[in-house]
Amino acid sequence: MPVIEIRPKRPLPRPNQAAVESRLAVASEERAQFRRALLHWYCRNARRFPWRETENPFQILLSEVLLQRTQACQVRDNYERIAAAFPTPHALAAASLDDLQNALRSLGLAKRAATLQMMGRELVTRFDGAVPASLEDLMGLPGVGRYVAAATACFGTGARVAMLDANFVRVFSRYFGVVSRKKRARDDLALWRLAKSLLPRKNAQDYNRALIDFAAVVCKPRAPACPDCPLRQRCQAVSARIGR
Repeated sequence: MPVIEIRPKRPLPRPNQAAVESRLAVASEERAQFRRALLHWYCRNARRFPWRETENPFQILLSEVLLQRTQACQVRDNYERIAAAFPTPHALAAASLDDLQNALRSLGLAKRAATLQMMGRELVTRFDGAVPASLEDLMGLPGVGRYVAAATACFGTGARVAMLDANFVRVFSRYFGVVSRKKRARDDLALWRLAKSLLPRKNAQDYNRALIDFAAVVCKPRAPACPDCPLRQRCQAVSARIGR
């Protein structure tokens, strides 16, 4: 089982496993307060992107593959052109590698063209040109990992699924005071369980998008906007700094 280490205000002995699991089992009221503050902020600050204006699972899958390790503003400026050129899995599968590379070059993603081409062909041959609904089938597609699969299921079909990437990990680590000791925290099953426990019963789409936008706008990797943060009153990172 992955071990989660707590960041205390002052140096303390390493917590035992029971203490670790207790901290991960965030109290229901604390989870509710986190969600309420986040969703309230999102209602006023949601960002607009073209892939958020569609419910087409393929267009959402395409956007998620493009967004991997790429700034959202860069993808936004090119997404509609790319989606128009390859509107369906069949169009993507039939495209030449040169055409795909040319379409992606302005994003600096020409090397991703072969992966997209293989993904389109898999969708056509295995799923008759449809985007599968199950996470397992989605993760079996070229270029699709757990996060992209979860995002496609959530935003493309409205499924109530948790998402976890480096940005989500950063928010959870700062707010709840937990940090993974695994080399890649986004692969930590314990953090995935925490992410699942925070999902609201309804409106998982808005909640996940709220976390995406909050991590990009407020809880940034560098120079986070802590004075303007709606979660600062209960944030463990803020409390640790104040307590020094």
